[in-house]
Amino acid sequence: MTSPQTDHVTDKTPGRPVVEAVVPAWNRPGDLEALLGDLGRLDTSACDLRVLIVDNGSDIPLASVPAVRESAERSGLRITFHQLTTNRGGSGGFNAGIEQAINRSDPDFVWLVDSDVRLDPRVLAHLLSAIQNNESMVAVGPAIMDPQTGEVFECGGRIDRKTARLRAAMPNDEESEIDYVAACCALVRADAIRKTGKMPDTFIHSDDVMWCLALTHVTGGTIGTEPKARCAHPRFDRFKTWARYYEARNWVGVAQIAKTGPIARLKRTSREIALAIEQIMIGNDDLAQLHIRGLRDAAAGQLVGKPAPERTKCRRFWPWHSLDPALRAIMPSAPSSAAGIAEMHADAPVPRSQRPPIGKLLREVGLELKQRPPEPARSFKQAMRGFIRLVITPSNSFAFVHARAHPHAWAAGRILVCVSPQGYRIHRLRSLERLAALLGLVASSIRPLFMLTFSPPEAPPCEPVALPLSAPRPSLSIIILTRDRIDQLLHTLKMLREDETGKDCEIVVVDNASTDGTPTRLQREFPDVNVVPTGSNLGVEGFNRGVAASSGDAVLILDDDAWPDEDALTGVIDTLARRPDIAGVMMHRQHPRTGDHEWPFSRIDTRTPRWPDMGSGNVIRRSVWDEVGGYEQGYFLYRNDTDLALKLLAAGHEVVFTPEFKVWHDSPIAKTKTAKWLFRSTRNWVWLSKRHGKRGSGLAAILMGWLWAHKLAGLAPTKHFAALRGMLAGVFTRAPKLEKSVKPDGKALARLIRLKLGLR
Repeated sequence: MTSPQTDHVTDKTPGRPVVEAVVPAWNRPGDLEALLGDLGRLDTSACDLRVLIVDNGSDIPLASVPAVRESAERSGLRITFHQLTTNRGGSGGFNAGIEQAINRSDPDFVWLVDSDVRLDPRVLAHLLSAIQNNESMVAVGPAIMDPQTGEVFECGGRIDRKTARLRAAMPNDEESEIDYVAACCALVRADAIRKTGKMPDTFIHSDDVMWCLALTHVTGGTIGTEPKARCAHPRFDRFKTWARYYEARNWVGVAQIAKTGPIARLKRTSREIALAIEQIMIGNDDLAQLHIRGLRDAAAGQLVGKPAPERTKCRRFWPWHSLDPALRAIMPSAPSSAAGIAEMHADAPVPRSQRPPIGKLLREVGLELKQRPPEPARSFKQAMRGFIRLVITPSNSFAFVHARAHPHAWAAGRILVCVSPQGYRIHRLRSLERLAALLGLVASSIRPLFMLTFSPPEAPPCEPVALPLSAPRPSLSIIILTRDRIDQLLHTLKMLREDETGKDCEIVVVDNASTDGTPTRLQREFPDVNVVPTGSNLGVEGFNRGVAASSGDAVLILDDDAWPDEDALTGVIDTLARRPDIAGVMMHRQHPRTGDHEWPFSRIDTRTPRWPDMGSGNVIRRSVWDEVGGYEQGYFLYRNDTDLALKLLAAGHEVVFTPEFKVWHDSPIAKTKTAKWLFRSTRNWVWLSKRHGKRGSGLAAILMGWLWAHKLAGLAPTKHFAALRGMLAGVFTRAPKLEKSVKPDGKALARLIRLKLGLR
């Protein structure tokens, strides 16, 4: 076993392919211990196997658990533990391991393995033989068995293009080619990863499906399965709680890559809404909202990473040992008008050990326990019966129903005991309350249904494998524009000089014709700062002058009342060093005293690619700034930063939002706007929409921006007139011309519109 300090394993055995096994793990050391035992028993005679355990921010680091370390040592394999500080989910854990593995040992294959998988000793040998004997195959997976029954339930899978749903394939079936293999056990060519990039960062669910589609699209290869290779893994169709959010959100990326049509997207969105309705009908409002939140975030284009905790929050299912007191507590309040019957549905997963005491308790309180025989899971007839029961109120006092909430469970009793493999919940059913919740859910689903059917977002990208930390770091120049705000400027410069990275950076201050003695004060207090006078107020053109006077490989654009958080600049420069494809980084803007966000960014906790906005606190490569022409001087003020982000994207460059890197902006967010602001902002927004819009996105953006300006105008007639003047000026005057390298296709502007609508 190797330690985290000896990650770089470069020695290779001639004639034997190097296989890097990547195993993300989060808590549950027992699973990892069992897997390490399986790995130690593998037949590795045909390869050089190295194992990388990615600890996904476990509460107790797994490398420090004695049983895990002992299992690793007994395996006889070269095993490295790579510690993450937070739980990045399945995709984040795999991606961290893929990046580490490729950079440390230049492997021939990367083997993805979940920590809760049990492996047959010959599984790797069979997978390796299959992929080596088929040069066109870029990834291969085994037959996956149910650990409880031993039955194979999946051997790869296909995407149903008519419904945008996933369908498991079975060994030796004769249908079309396999679209994907599950990442719980998949062997992938390292060269294909280098060409395609890492998994789309969707946290969990569908990341492996999108990745397999991207692998075949980029390389022209195929995805295969080897039925002789076997592993065991919990079934993918088991009952879910918080993971419903990710299922409802992430299918959109699969549908986009698979190029499904609007009918398929309508069917899939409708299915998620139907699943939410089922949960509403038995009182599981929190599970219903997970579906709706997932759809709404998908419609907003938020398809990557882990959302804010409240987006996936749901109530717990109670353990079975607490059922007896819970039932006794609610028995006295059971409606007397209901029949003295308690109904036990055949599909309710009540443990066998609990059935006799439940029957005894119900008899003690005078209720007759009846068994309801199995019924079809879903049918229109069952749904109508359930709805009628809800309207006329149920006749049974109690009903034990499956938490999957199929229609025969709807309103089966006045009090429902919703049962899942995790435990139970008890809900008192009130007809009017359920009907009101149902109407509210349907109303909240209309917008995502329309947007995902007719205007779905782009699929999340496969980001390139980052270079090692030893990559050369770009030099940084800090560009600050100021006008008559010497006190704020001096404070910003003081904070930059105290920053570990900022103190060594070139600082250029562009004085936009200040009248408060700014140049003199700067020469006296910060003589090493390069001051660039403009002679007159040039607006944002001053930033262009500052960049022209700088010498860094990248530039940080700062207002005179903004400064980066501790370690933020170090993180951004490291990001640019490891990711040459990234042209611009937008840091997270917050107020230093109130913590207010300048945008509703609190919902976005994950680094987000293809970001269509910028503001104070952007870091941009100097060469790319020059290529796209920097800020548009015709705007003078406002919307220039968003326009720059759209120009970078339209020129084929990557822009990322990094919420982990903050910039403090000591500028209170104005609750109301001036007439001058409304005029310029509205005019520039119309210009921006004309410059970057295509196929209707420009017109939609113009209308949205104009209406939003009138909302900000409040009740002041002069402000409404200023917004109208701005719109007319933008429409009837020519927008500034774009640089030749900037070729908008409308997608970035559409992404911006979707983001603004979805986060508000």
